[in-house]
Amino acid sequence: MQSRVIRESRVSPDLTMTRSRINQIYVWFIIAVGAGVVAFSIAHFTRDQLDVRFLLLALITVMIGPRLSIPIPRVKAHISVSDTFIFLSLLLFGGEAAILLATAEALCASVRIGSKTRTNLFNASVMACATFISVWTLRLAFGDALHVHDFYSSNYLVLLCTMAVVQYLGNSLLIAASAALKSAEPIWQSWRTNFLWTSITYVAGACAAGIIARFIGHIGFFAFSATIPIIAILYFTYWTYMKNVEASAAQAEQARRHVEELNRHITEQERISKALRETEARFRNAFDYAAIGMALVSPQGAWLRVNRSLCNLIGYTEPELLHSNFQAVTHADDLGHDLANLYRLMQGETPTCQVEKRYVHRQGQIVWALNSVSLVRDADDNPAHFIFQIQDITERKRAEAALHSLSLVDELTGLYNRRGFLAVTDQHLAEIRRNDKSPVILYADLDGLKEINDSLGHNEGDRALAKAAEMLKETFRNSDIVARLGGDEFVVLAALGSDEEPESLTSRLQENFSAVNKLGNRPYNLSLSVGIALFDDEATHSIEDLLAKADRAMYEDKRRKRSRDSFIPQRIRPRIEAVA
Repeated sequence: MQSRVIRESRVSPDLTMTRSRINQIYVWFIIAVGAGVVAFSIAHFTRDQLDVRFLLLALITVMIGPRLSIPIPRVKAHISVSDTFIFLSLLLFGGEAAILLATAEALCASVRIGSKTRTNLFNASVMACATFISVWTLRLAFGDALHVHDFYSSNYLVLLCTMAVVQYLGNSLLIAASAALKSAEPIWQSWRTNFLWTSITYVAGACAAGIIARFIGHIGFFAFSATIPIIAILYFTYWTYMKNVEASAAQAEQARRHVEELNRHITEQERISKALRETEARFRNAFDYAAIGMALVSPQGAWLRVNRSLCNLIGYTEPELLHSNFQAVTHADDLGHDLANLYRLMQGETPTCQVEKRYVHRQGQIVWALNSVSLVRDADDNPAHFIFQIQDITERKRAEAALHSLSLVDELTGLYNRRGFLAVTDQHLAEIRRNDKSPVILYADLDGLKEINDSLGHNEGDRALAKAAEMLKETFRNSDIVARLGGDEFVVLAALGSDEEPESLTSRLQENFSAVNKLGNRPYNLSLSVGIALFDDEATHSIEDLLAKADRAMYEDKRRKRSRDSFIPQRIRPRIEAVA
């Protein structure tokens, strides 16, 4: 059975120019040597070797041998059964006949596999050279033993094994050399990887040829036909073996790919795990050491995780917070709004929410915070936890309150200024009417302020204004609104009961100022000119209209007084003007 390797005409696309050139030189060198071997064999081929038996064997070898080939798994080469016939021709008809037959068969087999001329010539030349080496090795080693027909002779068995090994080495090494030049790997590695295991097929082919030669020697050449079933059985046995090898190789390759894929998957998982650990470490550091309060909160409001900034912000330790919930430290007035915002987050109505809210410190004081909340969902899109970012804005709120107070309060007297008075008037009017009382506007002007400033200085004038404001606050109820509109002008929004008259307000005011003036601790007496405007529930008037009415009434009172040249008024007699 032939086990010769036939090289296909396929060239790897990864070859470099240098390796390709060296391989071309090698191929043409083998072709030249093969041509020389063929010429030498033709010259030494005798007519005695050319008979009907040889022609019949040559016809079978050339016509049938190339068609009975088996591809080698993972190698671009084939194994055929023709070497059995070539070994047989060597034993029966001599070396030159075997060389010519091997060359012709290799050329036909190569043409059948591929159409590239150089490759076909190379394959035929390799077979010619390998057979030539085998023939002359046997001639030098065994001499006449080639024609000894003792089947049981040890020399005969050694001859067959030597023939198989030399043919195998010559054929496989010449092909391996070309493959090594193309792949830039050592010849030994290329031969061991692709051709080492095919040696057994050469031994089987040589043994089959030896057995057939003995049958022919004892029975006659036409007994060769009886060996065809043997050859067929050997071929199909080897074909089955090669299919199993191919299937095993495919399974091994698939297993190798699976292992590689598994290794890549494991490597990728390790990379992802490492990235997740690094991300988690960065998040943990950013969370734990953030300058603002950070917390993870369950959908029910329990603290799941808190950082030290949050603990410092509201005065609780981490274990205390983790055994509590955010509702417990939220100001009662803000809790409903907070829960509504969290509900909207869980319903998907908004991605995040940011509000200013109040927390209650462990020591009881109010802590203002800018609360930014976002929702994290699990793989099933269910709410997992909230992320709270809590920034302390208490100082900012205090500053805003101070600025707000400054914008509504007169700095000198501590009373409301015009803006503050107008801001609280509507609410106070509604409260007066809910208590079934009558609102009244009292407009007052400090008499003689210009003369005080000119004679005694503006500091004394400021003290006079501050004392007048103090007297107004003492005269009226705490629920009444007292304001300094600017300069020396004051206004009061007071409430009169059903049994009170507007004159009772001015009477109390006159009594208090008279008591202060009697103390005589300043070089002038304090005096106010006063005008009053009453509300009429059946008419609609703005607060500005009422201020204007009261202002006109106050100037009427001022004109009646004869305090133009004196700081000491005789009495306070306001003009009262009803608003209709």
